[in-house]
Amino acid sequence: MNGPQAKAPLHIRVQRVLLRAVGLVLIRMVYRVRVVGTEHVPAEGGALLLPHHVTFADAFFISTACPRPVRFVMDDAVLKHAPVRWFCSVFNTVNIRRNQSREALRMTVEAVNSGDIVCYFAEGQLSRTGAPNELKRGVELIAGKLDAPLVPLWIDGAWGSIFSFERNVFFRKKPHRLPHDAYAAFGQPLAAASATTRTIRDGLLRASADALRLRFSGGGTPEEINGHQIGQVNALPWRKPFMALRSDSLVESLPALFDGFSQEFGARADLEDTIVDSHGPWVGGEVLRRRLEIAPAGHEMDFYDFSARASVPLEKDHVRHFPCLAIAGRVISMSMPDPATPGSGTAQAGSKPGSWGRLLPGWFIEGRMVKGPAAPGGLPLPEGAHVDEEGFVVAAVAP
Repeated sequence: MNGPQAKAPLHIRVQRVLLRAVGLVLIRMVYRVRVVGTEHVPAEGGALLLPHHVTFADAFFISTACPRPVRFVMDDAVLKHAPVRWFCSVFNTVNIRRNQSREALRMTVEAVNSGDIVCYFAEGQLSRTGAPNELKRGVELIAGKLDAPLVPLWIDGAWGSIFSFERNVFFRKKPHRLPHDAYAAFGQPLAAASATTRTIRDGLLRASADALRLRFSGGGTPEEINGHQIGQVNALPWRKPFMALRSDSLVESLPALFDGFSQEFGARADLEDTIVDSHGPWVGGEVLRRRLEIAPAGHEMDFYDFSARASVPLEKDHVRHFPCLAIAGRVISMSMPDPATPGSGTAQAGSKPGSWGRLLPGWFIEGRMVKGPAAPGGLPLPEGAHVDEEGFVVAAVAP
């Protein structure tokens, strides 16, 4: 065994190994975790794992997926919870204090450089949108002092578990299904010396595409794959209906939404001839947008706008406008309501002015192309558009 873990007394090390083995067996009874890219985790020596942080159970998923024992960087503040204290003792976590940032960075660097596999959540908080948050600059400071690689990690299927914010609440909900499938992908290692938040984010997005590819390795149409991507963000809810105009061409041009997403997540599409008082959000393109622009004020509604003018605000007080982007029949990004902020949490944005929303997991950017399993050949981004540090697909600024 490498690093500080080897310095613990023998009986403590034996206890940790046994408890970890029993714990992972129990986890695998509930979560079926398949893994790709384990060759990117060094067989010996240290590495810094950088996963997307979606659930309170991420540490268990990661421990199940990783071929070597993992130490997690955890805030001392969470040690007030007995289950967390037990986890920290079993998995030999690196416990830090948020108000002592320099000491936290030093401890993390020391653990990696001494040979341990250390997991660091670079977003600094759980995602309540499903998409990655902006990465904190602390990860660049850590990388600059490492003599070991950085390994991005994505777990497809973490969103939707009871430990995620899907359905806008943690924990207090029933599982959609048991056992729950999860697909983990360790991405290509990044050289610490040249790592930046941008290269790390790119590595995470590429790992999300690898995880999606693993999920559909047994087969799946582009529409089914893209439909799954739509369900990985906190936009259209699972198991609930959404509305659309029957005359809207979007119904035919977006099978990933009206077939793929609807079938996998039980979200029935109700087609109407006119705008009626709805029991769910509305999805539409230019036809629905034009009708809303001339319609008098009516009932409040959510409008997921896939029209060519989606990034331009819709000035209707009773309409919550969520711009989205689809290219060649594939949904690329979606805006969504701003998720509620826990008492001790940090606000997260579901939408941003001048953007088409957050890039869906499973896509990554290469040059001017959006790539992923739902479009292996790639799709061209609109002229002048780019993905910013928060993961929003931002439209070109008008001259």
